[in-house]
Amino acid sequence: MPATDHPTELREWIAHQVAAYLECAPEAIDPGVPLSDYGLDSVYAFVLCGDLEDHLGFPVDPTVVWDHRSVEELSAHLAGVAAGHRADPPETAP
Repeated sequence: MPATDHPTELREWIAHQVAAYLECAPEAIDPGVPLSDYGLDSVYAFVLCGDLEDHLGFPVDPTVVWDHRSVEELSAHLAGVAAGHRADPPETAP
């Protein structure tokens, strides 16, 4: 089960990750500002997605960062995906 999948908790976690990449305080990250406005490029998108996969426990396609451009949009989307993963029954081997 994901460590934090509530949109607010996930938003804070993503903002902390972005702040760490930018070497600034998490409070400096406005959740409504597109991540590209902070200078985050495709390399950071891949790193963020890898960190999200580790944190949430399911694969995260790097394009999700470009499809959901801000911390706010990304956290809302991923919280919904995480809820879907919890609702899916576990696969059993035949």
